[in-house]
Amino acid sequence: MRTISVLLLALSPLFYAGCGEPNSNPAFPIDFSRSQDSVYSHFGPARIDVLPITTITSSAGSPGESAINVYVCLLDSFDSQIKAPVTLRFELFQYTQRSADPKGKRLNIWPDIDLTNAGVNNSHWQDFLRAYKFSLPLQQRITGETCIIQATCICPTGKRLWADFCIRPARLP
Repeated sequence: MRTISVLLLALSPLFYAGCGEPNSNPAFPIDFSRSQDSVYSHFGPARIDVLPITTITSSAGSPGESAINVYVCLLDSFDSQIKAPVTLRFELFQYTQRSADPKGKRLNIWPDIDLTNAGVNNSHWQDFLRAYKFSLPLQQRITGETCIIQATCICPTGKRLWADFCIRPARLP
């Protein structure tokens, strides 16, 4: 009897070892098959917004001194305002009344603003507003005309977000 129990004890690893079904709960809580982009995607911009303090400032003197001060905030998937390394593009359109698409003729397009450089990003950041400020020069003076400014955010992942904002020029005395 003793020989049988010693023999079973010696052969027991052979019965329990071998190929079986893998454990459905891995010992590592990290899923290494997920890409880094999917891990960080919740921390990037999910929405862009142009703040209502955006204004057109006109100078009575020369049209070169006229500008649009645009305030843009980037929001993550939890609607928190964030800084992000993105590229922003601004376009100015005429406002078309009583139209399904109120954007009429494009009046201006500015060169893309690359915020992937930390210094450039920080120079436009207004911490008290949790938003970016851009002063976009105007070649022509806009007098009493309602316009639409469109802000397009190009994320490093290639995702594009945009927001339109109806803007009226300030009245000069």
